[in-house]
Amino acid sequence: MVTIGLTGNVGAGKSMVAGIWKRERGAVVIEADWLGREAVKPGSMALTRLVNRFGREILMPDGSLDRGLMGELAFAKQENLEALNSIVHPEIIKLIRKEIEKAQRESDRAVVIDAALIVELGFENHLDYLVVVDAPKEVRMKRMLAKKKMDQETLERVMEVQIPAQRLKERADYVIENDRDEKWLEEKALEVFDRMMADSK
Repeated sequence: MVTIGLTGNVGAGKSMVAGIWKRERGAVVIEADWLGREAVKPGSMALTRLVNRFGREILMPDGSLDRGLMGELAFAKQENLEALNSIVHPEIIKLIRKEIEKAQRESDRAVVIDAALIVELGFENHLDYLVVVDAPKEVRMKRMLAKKKMDQETLERVMEVQIPAQRLKERADYVIENDRDEKWLEEKALEVFDRMMADSK
């Protein structure tokens, strides 16, 4: 089985590429964002450590993590972000490894790890390929604001702390520029996927 890391900064469209690979080529997709939620679910060691570090105000009434507030605290100070990452990242890595093992038992084609933080996690060295999806900053910002998941100020802080796209591209085996329409993106994504499959034989 071929293991592919798929990454890109906020708004680049990496999850769209993952969806294309899953739909058109039958790839198994592991969504790190979902695993991030699993890592801090009620009763987890990571959530307990976050509460010890940031206080009980980061919890919702039902005891789950208030991800919006946690994000605001994390991006307000570099030391907060580092503390969050030091607690959560090791747990996400454990969950990714488990999901890869599970996928390898169920499929013989490809498993895709859809994760914004592959490079920050230091996980790209454990994969066969690293693919970076990118788009101009103004395009990415427009996409994210349209989703209304965060305001412009928060979005700008998130963009500031992410690894510059150029550095991601320097580490990539393939780069997909997502600055055109969806039809073009699908064609490019499938071209890259098929090339990786051919190269891995």
